[in-house]
Amino acid sequence: MTINTHTSRPPKNTLRVQGWKDLPKDRSTARYEIPTADGGTRVITLKSGNRVVLDALISRPLFCASPVRISDRVCILRHEYGVPIDREMYDGDEASEGQRFGVYFIGQGVRRIEQGADREFCHSLKGERSDR
Repeated sequence: MTINTHTSRPPKNTLRVQGWKDLPKDRSTARYEIPTADGGTRVITLKSGNRVVLDALISRPLFCASPVRISDRVCILRHEYGVPIDREMYDGDEASEGQRFGVYFIGQGVRRIEQGADREFCHSLKGERSDR
């Protein structure tokens, strides 16, 4: 996991999750291709909350703090499934009441595989990191 600190703002399309209603609705089983350290890939299968959080991350960055405990799901995805997810820290503003806050970003090369065919699941508003 990479942690960078910024004084700039997170991407405008960063999702602030107030409840499960703010996340993708489909909780059925889905397969994902994940890059490995040796340059290859492997396939993982997810469902329920882990799938919902990964689909949301693939489509756009997520604020770390959430009443639905996004961080718990991110920890599972990172440590049990090896999904590359980075956290970037930002200096506080009025919305965060001056507190520093984090934003999760999905790593390069993660994609959902649908119906046995390789088809990227991405969103036109995919957040760009501020360090690029």
